[in-house]
Amino acid sequence: MNENTFLEKWNSEEPIYKAWGDFIVSQILDSLNERGIDPNIFLKISPKVRIKDQKSLIDKAYYRNKPYTNPYDEIEDKVGIRFVVLLTEDVASICEIIKSNDLWTTFIARDFEEEKSKDPLLFSYQSMHFILRPRHEVKFNHITIPTYIPCEVQIRTLLQHAHAELTHDAVYKTTNKIKPTVLRTVAKCMALIETTDSFFVEATRDLNSGPITEFKIIERLDSLYLSKIGLHSHNQKSSLIVFDAFEKFISEELIENIELLLNQHPYLINRIKARYSTISFYQQSYVLFVYWLLENKKYVTCSEWPLERKILEYLATDIGIGLIN
Repeated sequence: MNENTFLEKWNSEEPIYKAWGDFIVSQILDSLNERGIDPNIFLKISPKVRIKDQKSLIDKAYYRNKPYTNPYDEIEDKVGIRFVVLLTEDVASICEIIKSNDLWTTFIARDFEEEKSKDPLLFSYQSMHFILRPRHEVKFNHITIPTYIPCEVQIRTLLQHAHAELTHDAVYKTTNKIKPTVLRTVAKCMALIETTDSFFVEATRDLNSGPITEFKIIERLDSLYLSKIGLHSHNQKSSLIVFDAFEKFISEELIENIELLLNQHPYLINRIKARYSTISFYQQSYVLFVYWLLENKKYVTCSEWPLERKILEYLATDIGIGLIN
């Protein structure tokens, strides 16, 4: 296949490649949402489908001394997508989503964890690379996508991405001779990135540990709120302040105890419904936790309450108790 034939075929198939990339992005974003993960927060850079331009394709196919026998089919990154996350643990989450999707075949083109295991003293470019092809013919955006269409998907952390942006073209793909001191500096940067990531992961685990996470208190409280009130909870950051202040009272049995309280005082359900549309803290499931605190730990709740006292006054009136000055 000469250059002209290559470009003719590419011009005819480029929309198909673009559609395949768009399909993959939509599938992964949907999977994140299904897992309760907000892509706008989880992904640090919005994923965009990247189509190689004609000059780059021709250069890669014919002018880089690549051992291609059929360059058009062997170049598998004609369309690519990059997912950038915060931590290496988050990379694993995206990888799991990719591997578990039955709509495509998955080939691991690069695995930085495997590379580290094989050569633990090497500190260089890190990224997960997958080549995805439709398992069966796919129709998306009015375009039919055959099973031979590949797409390269890269997953990396924000720190790995910064390293790659700085070094990939300037160091790893250049034909110029790079000074050993430069290569040494680049390797030290990656070593520092790995160390920083491990500290971030450790800090994140510590922040997310404790009974609130262990017993899935917020999720279970949201579920109880929906089942009892019949309305969705819209928790704000203030709820975390309350949970943190009274974490010592949180146990695995807490949700059952709160449900028992609601069964004993069913009028609280109507009180929440009546004020749901006018007072924001009634829209949050932690209101049930505060009712329980007032009923069972009134003295500590009054003395250690971290938010506006007006909130506590409302809820104490609801449950029919007096506050301590």
